[in-house]
Amino acid sequence: MKDKRILEGVLLEMERQDRNMTMVEFNIHPDMVVMNYIYDAHETVEDVHKKRHDHDPEIMDHETFAGLKDKLYENNVPFRERRDDFI
Repeated sequence: MKDKRILEGVLLEMERQDRNMTMVEFNIHPDMVVMNYIYDAHETVEDVHKKRHDHDPEIMDHETFAGLKDKLYENNVPFRERRDDFI
């Protein structure tokens, strides 16, 4: 169920007209997966106090990630996986 809720949030974020979300990025750790929303960096805001903040990251287990990954493929949502060594 959590993967369905996250997918709905991703699809809503992609439909927004006030900012351009280009993809989601998964940072895969041994015990969890962190999903970040990636936005186009060409946002022009004149007042720095009114700059919109990015969507908060989603933290999930590997089972939720596997289910979400299939749903992202079905909905043609671009994403990338990172398996960096975290110190």
